[in-house]
Amino acid sequence: MLDRRAVTAGLIGLGALPGRATAAQGVVEGEPTWSESAMVLYFDPDARNGLSLRISRYPERGKTWVWLHLLADGVLYTFTDSQVPSSADKITAELPSATYPSPGLKASISRVGTSGDLKAMSFRAELGAHRGTSGTDGPGAALVSVEGVFHPGQLLAGSPKGRFEHTGRVEATLRAAGKTIHVGGVGKAHEQTQTNPRFTAPFTYAMLWSADSGMIGLLSPGRGYGDLDLGGQDTPMERFRIEPWSPKRRFAALLKDGRSVEGSAETVVSYQVPIFGRQWSGNVVRAQVAGHPMVGMINDWKPKEQPYGLS
Repeated sequence: MLDRRAVTAGLIGLGALPGRATAAQGVVEGEPTWSESAMVLYFDPDARNGLSLRISRYPERGKTWVWLHLLADGVLYTFTDSQVPSSADKITAELPSATYPSPGLKASISRVGTSGDLKAMSFRAELGAHRGTSGTDGPGAALVSVEGVFHPGQLLAGSPKGRFEHTGRVEATLRAAGKTIHVGGVGKAHEQTQTNPRFTAPFTYAMLWSADSGMIGLLSPGRGYGDLDLGGQDTPMERFRIEPWSPKRRFAALLKDGRSVEGSAETVVSYQVPIFGRQWSGNVVRAQVAGHPMVGMINDWKPKEQPYGLS
């Protein structure tokens, strides 16, 4: 196990002085451009405390998107901003270390190791958040903060090209409403780079985990992928299907070894993120997957256009 204080200090120091920001052209819906993102997630087994921090950079467009969703004693706090500046330098998977900054905001995600051979990932944010679901960019009145380290496990077998999914251990400190909460346990992190435009096709994306198991599942027209790790057996998915959103929704997966698994997820809290004039729906859930209790997130984009496959 790496020393958390040493890792945090070293990682946060990486890239602390980002390059000069490019002209703020902005991200154009449907237009190809280089993009890179890092995300870390953790929720405790009761989904009362946890975090989801995502930083997405569009260096050719001069913009960074920052999302923080924090659960503290069952209360949801949200922050999103799609107008944060970005420098023109690019982060690639092969870099031996990297930092995703957010100029003008106190938020960053850093890693040691390449994306495929990740050694550790640190994260921190101190932001003015909205209490509740929000759906509006910009700061809120509630000052919240997170700081922690992600210690990765193996790279998941079902990750597609350009995306690096890890399950591992998160150690973090959350602060909200005058309370300090220390959390630790299994969580997830990923990085992704691509040139194709994002948020064009509809999708539903599930990220679930427990102390000894985990699941990733993506449903989208014409494509999909996933991975199921149960009892140390890591198996890619052939197909993932899920019901439209409801307080409790079913899902099913066909694995590449021919096995079928079923599960269900109960929404604990939902929130919205504004993207290109629409609302992206995020859901923190408690789930059962083939009889294994899990926790995590299931997110929906353009649900009216999504061929869910279960009803």
